[in-house]
Formats: sequence, structure tokens, C-alpha cells
Amino acid sequence: MKKIWLLVWGLCSWVFLHAIEMIEKAPTNVEDRDKAPHLLLLAGIQGDEPGGFNATNLFLMHYSVLKGLVEVVPVLNKPSMLRNHRGLYGDMNRKFAALDKNDPEYPTIQEIKSLIAKPSIDAVLHLHDGGGYYRPVYVDAMLNPKRWGNCFIIDQDEVKGAKFPNLLAFANNTIESINAHLLHPIEEYHLKNTRTAQGDTEMQKALTFYAINQKKSAFANEASKELPLASRVFYHLQAIEGLLNQLNIPFKRDFDLNPNSVHALINDKNLWAKISSLPKMPLFNLRPKLNHFPLPHNTKIPQIPIESNAYIVGLVKNKQEVFLKYGNKLMTRLSPFYIEFDPSLEEVKMQIDNKDQMVKIGSVVEVKESFYIHAMDNIRANVIGFSVSNENKPNEAGYTIKFKDFQKRFSLDKQERIYRIEFYKNNAFSGMILVKFV
Repeated sequence: MKKIWLLVWGLCSWVFLHAIEMIEKAPTNVEDRDKAPHLLLLAGIQGDEPGGFNATNLFLMHYSVLKGLVEVVPVLNKPSMLRNHRGLYGDMNRKFAALDKNDPEYPTIQEIKSLIAKPSIDAVLHLHDGGGYYRPVYVDAMLNPKRWGNCFIIDQDEVKGAKFPNLLAFANNTIESINAHLLHPIEEYHLKNTRTAQGDTEMQKALTFYAINQKKSAFANEASKELPLASRVFYHLQAIEGLLNQLNIPFKRDFDLNPNSVHALINDKNLWAKISSLPKMPLFNLRPKLNHFPLPHNTKIPQIPIESNAYIVGLVKNKQEVFLKYGNKLMTRLSPFYIEFDPSLEEVKMQIDNKDQMVKIGSVVEVKESFYIHAMDNIRANVIGFSVSNENKPNEAGYTIKFKDFQKRFSLDKQERIYRIEFYKNNAFSGMILVKFV
């Protein structure tokens, strides 16, 4: 996994733009990387188009590339995605021609350009969500040439000097592949050739036209905003697969491609997020708000490390709260308790269901009946939702604690089964363990 961190000068303050994260989907055998072409797959240049970045997320999680290489940037504009905004600093897809170096996204654009221009990249596919349904001739307000939904886009018929110069043939064959799996007739895909070089000044500022000028075979796929998310992602994945087949990049996936399975994968209850050194939390079924949640002080929210088995998860500050987002979806609101993090405590001795064991800080332990935290010198244990005193800084080591002893409103999850144990050393936070009653 590659992360590129960018600091840029914004309006009278330092603005931290989240990393551009490029992930390679490569064959297990390194020698097979160069036995097929290399594709650059991009999405999320507009933060309010979830079909694209949910499709790249599922591609990364559930597809394997058998030969060749697919380089994926799941979301190009993560700050805008986290705020469900088209573009916090304007339309990022209109910044690939002339761009003022003082533009807050200038370094990001330069990094995207460098990914496109890599000699190893043969083709580029850029995913978008567009309004209505594109039709070559006017039908009605929803189906007409000015609409962008459900079309496959090229800037021109041919790119001389590209490894795959015939854009028109590749596009038509990909469209035929998509239309073989239509869910409803109105969703039929059509070719949209913008003929950008012939005077479309707006499209001349776009990512695909920049790629064309780098002698790359560049395409864009649009899924209609009129469709539910699972259907948008379904069509994006059909487009990805259609183009991979055209490029002779063999692949496999671990699910049946239909809207129901796509919906299930997007809402997979096994997805998790891990904030800083804290334990893994389930993304789904968290309480709507988690109060007094420890976060490292003197650290800007975008700089707090976050890991996940999904690729479109992040934190964003909203007034006095911090939102945990999965794409555009708000998973929970954290009411933060900013404190110094002291990483010196590595494990604690606990008795889980009458059996002593050493439990690593940052882990999740399953409990059937009860647990007990052994006392430690200079370490205070605070079991959130359990109370035996009215002390401001309680120490709840030394008590046998059962499920019935908890105030359920303090659970981490809506099912009221997961609870936090927080450890403190003097005035610093030493870590957290989650107990999950099973």
C-alpha cells in the first residue's frame, strides 16, 4: 500500500489534504505482472459520486488480477468525499490544464498527473456518477444528449502513439459487454464521444484529456445518479470487467455480480476501522454517538492514523465532533476527549471467564460470563458503563464484572454487547481494550 502525504498552503492556514492512496492489484507471481497490460483505475474525483469510489473499494477487496497490473486510486478527492461535497476547492476534474500553483489542490493534481504519465501505464479508466441517462438524440428531460448517466466516454476515436490506439473499438466493445447485463431497458449504455480536441474547452481541462495527451488510452464510465447505489456500483464493475477483457487482463472475483450481492458487500458487517492505537471497531451497528472518546491531542484530525479493511474510510471534523465516515456514509459521531497518548503499556493481565491471560492493548476479547482486570502499579482502569463509585477518576481493576453490571447506554454498539476498557497512566491515555459479550 502506497501513501503520499501532502501539505499545501491554503487560505491563511495550513490545510492537510489526505493522502492519495494508490494500491496495486497484481498477480501472486511477480513474473506475471508484465505478461498483460497495465491499467490505472480512478474514482472519487468528485466527492459526491459514491458509485465510483464504492466500485473501486469492492474491486480492491474482492477481485484478483491474474496477469498484468491494475493500479487503483479508490478515491482521488478524499476530503470532499468525507464531507459529501462535489469539490471543496472547486471541480478537481477541471484542473488538468493550466492551474495556479497557489491552488490548494495543485500538489494533488501533480501527483495524479505523475501516476497517469508513468511509462508502465497503458490505459486509464475514470469512474463517475452522472445525472439522468445519456441519449445521442433528445427523448425527454431525463434522456438527452446533455445528460451524463449510463454512458461510456471517449475524447476522440483514436490516440496515435498509444499502445491501444483505437478508443472507439474498445469503447463500443465495452458498451456491448455492459448492455449484455442490463437490469432495465432505460439503463442502456451509449457511447459519448466528446470530441474534446475540436473545441470543448471544459473537457480539455479534464483528467482523461490529459491522459490522451500522454499517449494513454483513456476512458470514463458514468453510472446514473437516478439509480440506487448498488445498481451504480454494479454498472461500474461491469464496465471495469468489460475493459479488462478488452485489454486481455485476466481476473477473478469472489462473488456473483448482481445488485443484491453488491449491496451485501457494501454493507458487509465484517468491515472494521481502527483509529490510531485503539482496537478495531465494527463499521456497522455502532451507536450513533460515542461520548468522551479518546483521541490524541495536538494532532489534526486528518493526521490521526486510521486503518480499515475497506479503502474509503476516514475521519472528518464537524464542529465539536469527529465523524467516522465510510465513503459518504456517517457511521458514528465521536464526541472527542483529547489527551496525550502514552504507548508504553503493551499488555494487561486479565481473567476472562475464570482463566488468566495476558491481553494486548488495542485488542478485542470475547467474554461469555465475566472478566476481571488485575491491578497494576500506576495504571488506572476505567470500564466504561460500569461503576462502583462516584469518583472522578475511578479505578475498576480488581472487580469481577458481568454483562448485567453494565449500563447498556454506554455500549459501543447498538446490540449492547461491546464495551470499552480504558487505561490511564497519570494524566495520559495508555490504551483501550474492547470486551465483547458472546
